[in-house]
Amino acid sequence: MTGKGVLCRLEDIPDGGARGLELPDGTPVLAVRRGGCVHVYVNRCPHTGVNLEWRPDDFLTPEGELIRCATHDARFRIEDGLCVAGPCAGDALEPVPVEVRDGEVRLAGGGAG
Repeated sequence: MTGKGVLCRLEDIPDGGARGLELPDGTPVLAVRRGGCVHVYVNRCPHTGVNLEWRPDDFLTPEGELIRCATHDARFRIEDGLCVAGPCAGDALEPVPVEVRDGEVRLAGGGAG
């Protein structure tokens, strides 16, 4: 992290990909990048509370169109975290409000988490 409320640099997340990060308080999160837009969610499946990935930074379906829980294959929309398939259909991932500014992904409002 490079400053208060900064999660990472935008370039640290591959465009069209995802990366696991931590909030300043140690909460694990995942960040998905689409161009200059980044969606961040707490890394916890609403079905069982487990982390979504088995391998580091492996959060997306093979096509890269949905977030996937590796435990029960639940699928979540990237833009709002809504579960569209799997045992938690209709539930959603917990969003973390962020903004992209000066090439950095920051907690919205510059908070410390």
